[in-house]
Amino acid sequence: MGYRLMRPIEVTLDDRWLLAIPTGDIDSWATTSADTLQSEPDRSRDEIVAALTGFAESADRSAFANLLYCPDGLPGRALVAVYAAATDLRSLEDLPELAPAALPRQVLPLRDHELSTGRVISTVTQVPDVGIVGTLQYELLRDDVLLEVVITSPSLPHLGAGMPVFEELIERIIVGRPEESELVTA
Repeated sequence: MGYRLMRPIEVTLDDRWLLAIPTGDIDSWATTSADTLQSEPDRSRDEIVAALTGFAESADRSAFANLLYCPDGLPGRALVAVYAAATDLRSLEDLPELAPAALPRQVLPLRDHELSTGRVISTVTQVPDVGIVGTLQYELLRDDVLLEVVITSPSLPHLGAGMPVFEELIERIIVGRPEESELVTA
């Protein structure tokens, strides 16, 4: 049996733009959301429920949190996954290269951070049966934790328009102090 040290992580959402995808009863969540939240114009309730269910089924269960970016209401325009992992990295340049993209990837600094501690990577890939999909990957080294927010969408304009929301999301992740850690069996 192995052990790993877990530190408390808190993600603060701007619920004007982001909707949390639950890990439990997806059908009930999709139905309740479609009945109670604002939807995109010209979308039927059944279309919204089906789209929400599809997003939830596509969510990465290994992520700390899965969210929908909903700038126009439900069902949403992008899938957002939040990751957090303890690390001894001191520079993001030491991370291995990710999957290849159809176009060269673009790497920009995250807000006022140095590229070695905070960056945004944008890529575009061709996905069979889907078409062109854009990905924004926000990475931030803070307090011996690697924070990542990965956003994927076939709507490149929505990815671009959402960048301030995604930047705020990663900056608002709170990493607890090491003394607040608990030992977890792996």
